[in-house]
Amino acid sequence: VESNIIAYTNMLEACRGSRVGHLTYASTSSVYGANTDMPFSEHRPADHPLQFYAATKRANELMAHSYSHLFGLPTTGLRFFTVYGPWGRPDMALFLFTRSILAGEPIKLFNNGNHTRDFTYVEDIAEGVIRASDSPAA
Repeated sequence: VESNIIAYTNMLEACRGSRVGHLTYASTSSVYGANTDMPFSEHRPADHPLQFYAATKRANELMAHSYSHLFGLPTTGLRFFTVYGPWGRPDMALFLFTRSILAGEPIKLFNNGNHTRDFTYVEDIAEGVIRASDSPAA
């Protein structure tokens, strides 16, 4: 809550106070929550996040929308899907699977192996953030 709500509010206020031309911020695919319509689309509702983290990120999106409306601060939120790459979290499936394979151990499957997930390489995320920041209206 401190990082995702309080610090985010402080950032919005700093942007407003310093007259930032456009705010590009990170959100998460977790905001889609219980939405079962595939593939996900920013045109579909994201109003049922299932984790507290997702709820705070959805709150960020709503706060950005409010600041945009109230104070004329243009904003763009980027919903990242499972980011992986160097310095990634060791508890992520890709790292767990690789560790098991290298150790000659069975891979722990989730949802009986029926679970699907989108992964995005960290360098692709960085490029997307730069492009969105360079061309916010696109």
